[in-house]
Amino acid sequence: MDRGDRLASAASYRSADAADDPALQALAEAAARALGAPVAGLSLMGADEQHYLARVQVPTVVLPRHLSLCTHTVSGGRPVAVGDTLADPRFADHPLVTGEPHLRAYAGVPLFGRDGLPVGSLCVLDVRPRGFGAADVAVLERLARAAGELLELHRRDAGAGLAGRDVLAESLRLRRAVDDGELRVHYQPVADLRTGRVAAVEALVRWQHPEHGLLPPARFVPVAEASGLVVALGRHVLTEACRQVAAWRAAGPGTAGLRLAVNVSGRQLAEPGVVGTVHRALEEAGLPPGALTLELTETALVHGGDVQPALRELRAGGVRLALDDFGTGYSSLAYLRDFPVDELKVDRGFTASLGESARSVSITAAAVGLAHELGCEVVVEGVETPAQLAHVAGLGARYAQGYPRAGAGAGTGTGTGTAQVAPSSQPAAARGGASR
Repeated sequence: MDRGDRLASAASYRSADAADDPALQALAEAAARALGAPVAGLSLMGADEQHYLARVQVPTVVLPRHLSLCTHTVSGGRPVAVGDTLADPRFADHPLVTGEPHLRAYAGVPLFGRDGLPVGSLCVLDVRPRGFGAADVAVLERLARAAGELLELHRRDAGAGLAGRDVLAESLRLRRAVDDGELRVHYQPVADLRTGRVAAVEALVRWQHPEHGLLPPARFVPVAEASGLVVALGRHVLTEACRQVAAWRAAGPGTAGLRLAVNVSGRQLAEPGVVGTVHRALEEAGLPPGALTLELTETALVHGGDVQPALRELRAGGVRLALDDFGTGYSSLAYLRDFPVDELKVDRGFTASLGESARSVSITAAAVGLAHELGCEVVVEGVETPAQLAHVAGLGARYAQGYPRAGAGAGTGTGTGTAQVAPSSQPAAARGGASR
């Protein structure tokens, strides 16, 4: 781990603003209560100083780095649990151990930033020796993951539009929306260019807000990510989408092979029961695992921690995996090397300029060729006009995804004339609407 990269990552957060975040304070207090410790802190670690964002019985000062007990946790990027500081050479001569307040036990876990680098820590301390077990560390890790998501709201380059918003209040309202059935699942068609039929649909969530109308995901998914509600939201979308697609598959021979794509976040993939959640949704709907594709973004893979075991288990169970928004991240090729992917989805940003930008054509063609070389299927997103469709077909891609523009779809394979899924049961949402 490069120290300069870690410091740059820590500096990308507005620590002064984050120090006033009541949700971060609540997480520090929860850590103290959960482990029965009198002292707890949540902090960012700079080059020379430790900046506390939340604290329980910690003096309101900026500690020099050399006085921080969390140095080992952050620099090593892994949990540190010490039952008796006087018996550990890393802590035995520390002035906070040998002098006031005579700290005798420490447990800390790293706080990871957006790029996966340790930027700080969540720790609890005690003035008496005590044992910290694996269960204690696991509790701290879960709370630290939540803190990391909330910390994203305080990035200097935050573009999610959450600065200044009451995330806690919005999270509670979104929780009610999940419980009260206000979420709606819309479906965007994926056309097979060889047959002109819909081969799959991607499930996209919307919020039917009683006051503000139908809200796109950009209005509420960032809050769900920040608060941890994305797990419950994702479970709802997965369950509802599996049920609907199973119904469409049973409607007739023309839809018997319809597949479903669902987006998953890094937070969902990090949940211990994610594999069981996915298979339970499939079994309850009567949908075979091979009919489901889980779409992963580079962001999800960065923030999800060690998600490879869950991905391998899901894929071994028959579920397909896709790398979404391919071509927009810095490390897409590395993820193709490290993760078991069945499908690449070329980002709609390239599709919009097909026929206008030679570079977009070259990049899209390269992505299609790479996918085929790797034995992956490729889906080109954002196909909305006959001209775009012709370019995609000419590049050798088999699948195109998008909502056709009014009057542009007839006979294209993605238009209203040929993109019907199951007319007797298909919701209007499957025939059009704003993209995600």
